[in-house]
Amino acid sequence: MKVALLTNGPGELWGWARPVIAELRKREHSVSLWLLPCQFASGYERVVASGLGVDKLEGPCSSAWTWRALAQEKTDCVLQLGGDLFFGRRIAKRSGAPLLCYAYGFKKGMEHARVLTAYRRMADGIDAKLKTPVLVIGDLVKDSLALERGNETTVSPGGTGAPHVLFFPGSRPAIRNLSLKWLVKVANHTKTLIPNVRFTTLFSPFVPENEFPVWENAGLNPVKSGAGALMKTADYALTQPGTNTLEMMHCGLPALVAAPFDFLGAAPIGGLLGKLPLATALKKWKIRHVLERQSGFVSWPNRIAKRTILDEAIGELTPYDLAERIAASLKDEKKLSRVRNELLELSGEGGAASRLCDTAENALSG
Repeated sequence: MKVALLTNGPGELWGWARPVIAELRKREHSVSLWLLPCQFASGYERVVASGLGVDKLEGPCSSAWTWRALAQEKTDCVLQLGGDLFFGRRIAKRSGAPLLCYAYGFKKGMEHARVLTAYRRMADGIDAKLKTPVLVIGDLVKDSLALERGNETTVSPGGTGAPHVLFFPGSRPAIRNLSLKWLVKVANHTKTLIPNVRFTTLFSPFVPENEFPVWENAGLNPVKSGAGALMKTADYALTQPGTNTLEMMHCGLPALVAAPFDFLGAAPIGGLLGKLPLATALKKWKIRHVLERQSGFVSWPNRIAKRTILDEAIGELTPYDLAERIAASLKDEKKLSRVRNELLELSGEGGAASRLCDTAENALSG
C-alpha cells in the first residue's frame, strides 16, 4: 500500500517515524514522509530524514504551503506520528484513507482517527477525554533504539572503576548553546567531588558536524553514533525533559532530568505568547501547569510510573547544584542498581512498529 507518514520534531522523527519507516519498507510498502511545521524543530530534520530511505520527502515548509500540498497527495493510509492532526485529517479526507494517530497524550482532532499509544497509563488519559478505546502497542522509541549501531561494548556500568556520565545537550541549537557553558561547569565541579569521573556528550542525530570541535575543545568528548549501546554502559546521565528520558528507561540508565529556569529564554512556547515581554514568566507558569497535570513530574518514566524513578530538578538551579546531585547519586551504588532495575521493568516489550503496521494494514483491508 501507499502510506503517507506525517511527523514533526526531532523526537518524533527519530524515535517514532524512523522505526515505522523501517518496518513499512520491510513489508514493501511505499512511504511518503511529510515533515510538518514544528516550534521544537532543530533545523536539521530534512537532512536526517533524507537518510531514512523513503520514496518521497516533503517539507518542512510553512503551514499554508503544507496545507495546500497535502490536498494534492493521494494515499491509501495516513499515519500521523506528531504534529497537528488537522494536517492528517486534510490528506485522509482528500484521499478517502484511514487516519491512524500515535501519541503519548490527548490532542485535538483525535476523534477523527484510530488512536494508538505506548502504555496503558497514557491510554487511560486519552480515553478519559476521547470516550473511545485507545490501542496500546508499546513504545516506538524502544524499536528505534534497536536500530542503533556503533560503540558496542561489553563493559557494564561501573565496570571500569571510573564512573561514566553522559551529557545530553538537546537537539535545538539555542538550548545547546546555553548548555555548553553550563556543562563545562558541571563537569569541572563534579570532578572536584569525584576526581576519576569521566564524561561523554551524546549528540543527537540533529547536531551538525561543525559543532564537534567546539565541544571537543571544551573537554566534553562529543559523540553521535551508537546511542543505545552507549547508554547501556554508562553509570548516570544529565539531560533535559524529552524523548531521551524514554531512551534512558529502555536502556536502564539512571539520570538527573533538569529544567533550570535560566534556559527558559531559549525554550519554545506556542503562538503569540512566546513573543510577549512576559514570555519567561508565562513559561514558568506553563511548567507549573504541566507539573500539576503530570503528578508533579517532567520525565516520561516518572509520569508513566506516577512516582519518582529518575531524579528531577526544576527551578532556580546552578551548574554547581547539578554537579553535587550527580556526585551524590554516583556514590550511592544501591540506589543506582535499584533505579536500573525499575527502569527496565517499566520499559515493556518491543515490537510497537510491527503492531502499528499491522493495524494500518487491517484498517485498509477492513
